[in-house]
Amino acid sequence: MATESVNYREIEKRLFETFPQLTAAYQREFSYWVDWDKERPGTYLVFATVVVPYLIAHLDEPGDGQALVRLFAFFEEMAASNDPEVINLLKSEVVRTLVRDPTHLAKAQDHLGQRVRDLLPTVQ
Repeated sequence: MATESVNYREIEKRLFETFPQLTAAYQREFSYWVDWDKERPGTYLVFATVVVPYLIAHLDEPGDGQALVRLFAFFEEMAASNDPEVINLLKSEVVRTLVRDPTHLAKAQDHLGQRVRDLLPTVQ
């Protein structure tokens, strides 16, 4: 992960640099309703429809957990951001999803960094 604080304006770019495998899901999800010449889907929508399903799929599948290690490292980087909008994005889309689903939260426990853990009680 990069050492500088991630900001909201750059979060999608950083996301797809870190997880190029999400590009196909992104294009598939938005190709039918986004006019790419005029607009891009909002970042919150990208996290809700691409990142969260990817997270849940990896929490549900057995495997070596490397995708989860990388995802939660990215989330930890987001949680360390100086940009409050990045923190809000993380809380609204990722942390809230985990808090509202005890089964997935339990599966995520071994991967949660301290900064993300600190956000858990701040979300309902």
